[in-house]
Amino acid sequence: MKTTFTALALALATTGAIAATPFPGAPSPTTSMERELDRQLDKFVTYPLLERTHLMDGEVLVSFVIDTEGRVKVISANSENTALCEYVLRMLAKVDIGDNPDGLWKTTHVRFSFHPEA
Repeated sequence: MKTTFTALALALATTGAIAATPFPGAPSPTTSMERELDRQLDKFVTYPLLERTHLMDGEVLVSFVIDTEGRVKVISANSENTALCEYVLRMLAKVDIGDNPDGLWKTTHVRFSFHPEA
């Protein structure tokens, strides 16, 4: 009888612990929008191989938010290389992550670093 009671108590305790773990559920919309932003940045903002008219090396520091339509709204962009800065701004204008119905987005700061491969 004691063995049966102990086995039953152990089974209930273990089952209860498993049932109490939270279900991960679907990702939040913000997380999926951030992933889409990363994907779009990787797609559009690459080393400018075809821009041979200017030296396209350096860094561009950009601060931006995403509007309700999912487009990038640049707050500031700084670089010592103005041609490179203009290139980055043109590429950011192509980014569209889809609707952002809440219109909420924290200011994102990104450092784009462009150096040719050796």
